[in-house]
Amino acid sequence: MSPRRSEIHMHSVFSDGEFAPAELIDIGRKNGVEIMALTDHDTFSGLPDFMEAAKDSGVFAFCGIEITVQYRDFNLHLLAYFKSIESILPDLWDRVEKMKEARENRMRQLIGKINEVIPNRFSGMVTFDNVKKGSEGVLARPHLARELVRLGVVKTTNEAFDKYLVKYNIEKENLQIEEALSMVRASKGVPVLAHPGERTYSLCNPDKGRKLEAVPEMVEDLKAKGLLGLECIYPHHEKTGKVQYFLDLAKEYDMISTGSRDFHGFTTYQTPDMLGTTEMDDSFLPRFQEIWNSSAEGELADR
Repeated sequence: MSPRRSEIHMHSVFSDGEFAPAELIDIGRKNGVEIMALTDHDTFSGLPDFMEAAKDSGVFAFCGIEITVQYRDFNLHLLAYFKSIESILPDLWDRVEKMKEARENRMRQLIGKINEVIPNRFSGMVTFDNVKKGSEGVLARPHLARELVRLGVVKTTNEAFDKYLVKYNIEKENLQIEEALSMVRASKGVPVLAHPGERTYSLCNPDKGRKLEAVPEMVEDLKAKGLLGLECIYPHHEKTGKVQYFLDLAKEYDMISTGSRDFHGFTTYQTPDMLGTTEMDDSFLPRFQEIWNSSAEGELADR
């Protein structure tokens, strides 16, 4: 039997994606994808629509999130996967909701900076209220990019990023990874480190002094803190020839290997046909289910 196609790292309009949660289910179904999880940045808001759309679709859907966390002196992206909405404990849900405030504060600062550097004739025209009107969940840079296009500051959202939103980005203060891992595990969630070898929000970033040879020590440390998996198969890993390196690393530390397209849609130059095209098996799912269905804290501690 051939492995089922999956897409377990993707984003909707509730963070920085192009499509609504129900549209993602429809795209996945048309692409022959059978396993899907929504992992919006720092919000659970799209999950009710996503899970409802998955009913009777033939898609096995489960709940996820991508949390921006602080580790040592840099930031990472932590994916977390849950059996159901009901399994997400209130403490975690409430803590994530508070992260929306941090994103809004960061957006206000970023808008202030952008108003200083765009051409004088547009200065002051970029407002928080108008940027927020274009979002359905947490505020992210693509929403600001679309407002810059609407105002005529740039012609495309890609130009907005190239000229302004990368160079003048403002980092927000993020959740410590220890706290995030603890809350995810308390909800019987499966925490997986996103794109560990990607250039930003990653363990490996030579430009920032984080070399590849330092990665195993950090993976060992993160496993001790509660991390259960690594996103090994990823577009940038494929481009740089590092997929096997991370698969071997996950095996060495007995961690769950996952993979994805990290699907956003047009904000990352992706067309719908790319959703679910990661070449990987579905062996991660039984391991997820074993953790979701564990009945005792001791079982979790042994993973």
